Amino acid sequence: MKTIVTVRGRLKAENADEARKGHDATVDRLMPISQPLGAIGHTAYLNPQDPREFLAVDAWKSMEGLQQFMGHPENPAAAIAALFEGQPDITVWSEAGWRAFTGEA
Repeated sequence: MKTIVTVRGRLKAENADEARKGHDATVDRLMPISQPLGAIGHTAYLNPQDPREFLAVDAWKSMEGLQQFMGHPENPAAAIAALFEGQPDITVWSEAGWRAFTGEA
Protein backbone atom coordinates (compact mmCIF):
# COMPACT_ATOMS: atom_id res chain seq x y z
CA MET A 1 0.00 0.00 0.00
CA LYS A 2 1.31 3.46 -0.93
CA THR A 3 2.95 5.43 1.89
CA ILE A 4 3.44 9.20 2.12
CA VAL A 5 6.06 10.88 4.30
CA THR A 6 5.98 14.57 5.17
CA VAL A 7 9.07 16.41 6.39
CA ARG A 8 8.55 19.86 7.83
CA GLY A 9 11.04 22.17 9.45
CA ARG A 10 13.00 25.41 9.38
CA LEU A 11 15.90 25.32 6.96
CA LYS A 12 19.36 25.93 8.43
CA ALA A 13 20.63 27.95 5.45
CA GLU A 14 19.54 31.58 5.56
CA ASN A 15 20.11 32.14 1.85
CA ALA A 16 17.50 30.57 -0.49
CA ASP A 17 20.10 29.59 -3.10
CA GLU A 18 22.29 27.93 -0.46
CA ALA A 19 19.24 26.08 0.93
CA ARG A 20 18.28 24.84 -2.54
CA LYS A 21 21.81 23.65 -3.27
CA GLY A 22 21.95 21.75 0.02
CA HIS A 23 18.53 20.21 -0.58
CA ASP A 24 19.30 19.22 -4.16
CA ALA A 25 22.67 17.70 -3.20
CA THR A 26 20.95 15.64 -0.49
CA VAL A 27 18.26 14.44 -2.91
CA ASP A 28 20.93 13.57 -5.50
CA ARG A 29 22.84 11.58 -2.84
CA LEU A 30 19.79 9.69 -1.52
CA MET A 31 17.82 9.12 -4.75
CA PRO A 32 20.00 6.19 -5.95
CA ILE A 33 19.36 4.50 -2.59
CA SER A 34 15.66 5.30 -2.28
CA GLN A 35 14.37 4.58 -5.79
CA PRO A 36 15.36 0.88 -5.88
CA LEU A 37 13.60 0.50 -2.52
CA GLY A 38 10.34 1.95 -3.84
CA ALA A 39 10.52 5.74 -3.64
CA ILE A 40 8.21 7.10 -6.34
CA GLY A 41 8.25 10.84 -5.73
CA HIS A 42 9.63 13.80 -3.81
CA THR A 43 8.22 17.32 -3.91
CA ALA A 44 9.56 20.26 -1.90
CA TYR A 45 7.52 23.31 -0.87
CA LEU A 46 8.42 26.63 0.77
CA ASN A 47 6.14 28.93 2.75
CA PRO A 48 5.72 32.09 0.61
CA GLN A 49 5.70 34.27 3.77
CA ASP A 50 8.81 32.57 5.21
CA PRO A 51 10.94 30.78 2.60
CA ARG A 52 13.01 29.08 5.32
CA GLU A 53 9.88 27.14 6.35
CA PHE A 54 10.08 23.90 4.36
CA LEU A 55 7.70 21.03 3.65
CA ALA A 56 8.48 17.94 1.59
CA VAL A 57 6.08 15.20 0.53
CA ASP A 58 7.63 11.88 -0.42
CA ALA A 59 5.72 8.96 -1.93
CA TRP A 60 6.68 5.31 -1.49
CA LYS A 61 5.29 2.12 -2.99
CA SER A 62 5.23 0.51 0.47
CA MET A 63 6.02 1.00 4.13
CA GLU A 64 8.59 -1.82 3.90
CA GLY A 65 10.63 0.07 1.31
CA LEU A 66 10.58 3.22 3.44
CA GLN A 67 11.73 1.23 6.47
CA GLN A 68 14.59 -0.33 4.49
CA PHE A 69 15.61 3.12 3.27
CA MET A 70 15.62 4.63 6.77
CA GLY A 71 17.76 1.71 8.02
CA HIS A 72 20.30 2.06 5.20
CA PRO A 73 23.99 2.41 6.25
CA GLU A 74 24.19 5.83 4.53
CA ASN A 75 21.96 7.11 7.39
CA PRO A 76 19.34 9.03 5.39
CA ALA A 77 17.76 10.48 8.54
CA ALA A 78 21.00 12.28 9.46
CA ALA A 79 21.47 13.57 5.91
CA ILE A 80 17.94 14.97 5.90
CA ALA A 81 18.19 16.41 9.42
CA ALA A 82 21.40 18.27 8.48
CA LEU A 83 19.32 20.62 6.31
CA PHE A 84 17.33 21.95 9.27
CA GLU A 85 17.62 24.03 12.42
CA GLY A 86 16.80 21.44 15.04
CA GLN A 87 14.96 18.21 14.27
CA PRO A 88 12.37 18.38 11.46
CA ASP A 89 8.84 17.08 12.05
CA ILE A 90 8.45 13.82 10.10
CA THR A 91 5.11 12.06 9.73
CA VAL A 92 4.21 8.87 7.89
CA TRP A 93 0.82 8.26 6.27
CA SER A 94 -0.61 5.10 4.68
CA GLU A 95 -2.99 5.26 1.74
CA ALA A 96 -6.58 4.79 2.93
CA GLY A 97 -7.84 3.09 -0.20
CA TRP A 98 -10.65 5.64 -0.45
CA ARG A 99 -11.77 7.36 -3.65
CA ALA A 100 -9.01 9.64 -4.94
CA PHE A 101 -7.94 11.53 -8.03
CA THR A 102 -4.71 12.96 -9.39
CA GLY A 103 -3.88 15.39 -12.15
CA GLU A 104 -5.23 18.80 -13.02
CA ALA A 105 -8.84 19.56 -12.23
